[in-house]
Amino acid sequence: MAEKKITRKVISKVSPKKEEEEKHQPEVGQPLVEKETRTKKVCHFCKSKEKPSYTDTNLLRRFTTDRAKIVPRAKSGLCSKHQRGVTREIKYARHLALLPFTPKV
Repeated sequence: MAEKKITRKVISKVSPKKEEEEKHQPEVGQPLVEKETRTKKVCHFCKSKEKPSYTDTNLLRRFTTDRAKIVPRAKSGLCSKHQRGVTREIKYARHLALLPFTPKV
C-alpha cells in the first residue's frame, strides 16, 4: 500500500498583534509618530443646559438600546451627573408605561 505523506502547517508563536506592533516601531534615528487624539464627547444636557425629563420619551429613547437596555455612560457620552438623571427618568417613565421594560417582539 502507498502511504500518504502528512504535511503540517507551522503556526507562528508570535501573535499577529505583536507582528503589527513590531512593524510600527520606528527604526533608530527616525522621529516618533504621534498617536491620533480623539475629541472628547460633550454631554448633551450640559451643552443644551436642560435637565432630563420622564415626559420627553423621544429623547430618553436615544439612551436605550433596541433591546430596551439603558446605554452605559461610555457610549452615551453623558457626564456622570446627567447619566444618573437619565437612568432615573427612564426607570420612572417605565413605571408610568411611557417606555417599555422589554422590547416588542
